[in-house]
Amino acid sequence: MNWRYVLTREIKQLFLQDPKRAMYLFGACALYILLFGLLYGPHVISAVPIAIYDEDQTSVSRSVIQAFDDSERYQIIAYAASREELEGLLHEKQVQATITIPIDFSRNIKTGHSPSVLVDVNGTNLIISNSVLSSAQEIIQVLSSKAATMKLASTGQLPEQAFHKAIPVTLGMRILSNSTLSYLDFFVLGLAMAALQQGIFLAVGASMIYEYQNLHELQEVPTFQVIAGKLLPYWFFGTLSFIMALALSSLAFHVPLKGDYTSLLALGTVFSFTATALASVIAATCQDEVSFTQFSLAYTVPAFIFSGYTWPQHAMDTLSMIISSTFPLTYFADTVRSLMITGHAPALQNNILILLLIGSTLLIISTLLYSNKRNSLLLSK
Repeated sequence: MNWRYVLTREIKQLFLQDPKRAMYLFGACALYILLFGLLYGPHVISAVPIAIYDEDQTSVSRSVIQAFDDSERYQIIAYAASREELEGLLHEKQVQATITIPIDFSRNIKTGHSPSVLVDVNGTNLIISNSVLSSAQEIIQVLSSKAATMKLASTGQLPEQAFHKAIPVTLGMRILSNSTLSYLDFFVLGLAMAALQQGIFLAVGASMIYEYQNLHELQEVPTFQVIAGKLLPYWFFGTLSFIMALALSSLAFHVPLKGDYTSLLALGTVFSFTATALASVIAATCQDEVSFTQFSLAYTVPAFIFSGYTWPQHAMDTLSMIISSTFPLTYFADTVRSLMITGHAPALQNNILILLLIGSTLLIISTLLYSNKRNSLLLSK
């Protein structure tokens, strides 16, 4: 028997004898993309339920209300008769935001004062609150510029002159790579890569735990050949699962795929290798598949949180950055997103080398652990 025998045996176990391993490898990542792709498919938050309290009751205040009603970001579901009623709607979460137009709103505009439109928003959901605040600010700015321009134009100035005097400074803004600020492009790839890692973990864990519980079956095969024959299928099919995940996200949910295919393949291959080696090391420390699953699930959430995918590394404190640097996902998930969405990742080569170094070290450790356990079994006979 040699590593080819172990490889053939492992593939049979993977697809025939214990097909849940194949389900882990290919199903976890695809399932996350499908679920979260459908969830974030609309790209932006729209039709946020709001309530209006108009104390002014003038044509000017009604133009403000009409501007919010015309925006696809909002859906007016109630008009309150008092401030208390408005606060009650927000407190009971019947609405996510409220708009209050104060009394004498139109009079203050005409006399040159600057009245405020008060926006209250439920801050428990940052996605909703950020969307409301940014879009409400945009609506009010547009209305303010129109009002100031009309007031200056009424003094006899030409419309263009009035506009430039009313708004002497304008803001030019370009959002590159993700112009719609889509959460689909921002979030889903990272979740999918975390799921890919978990799928590799569970599949490799099931395989290695079985081997540790049946060490006598391959005792005639050299240690490194056992490890190579067992881990090669998971490395290969983990990489294939990565390719399928990118194809699914691009074809089904139109996530941009601007990156060089060779770079993406190299990154996915090295990460799959590292995740496979890490899973084999973890398996050597666990008594059974249940304890391995519990450990791997406990590992997944911190790995994603500290990966820098959602909260950037440069904003972390020193301790958090040290923790972040220990997770392979740190060198993978955000780089995948950069390659996919912008077509460029400055740290690509460094991250590939770091992952390769981590994976190679873990593979050596895994081989030594397996050898020690097998020698202990042989000596006990």
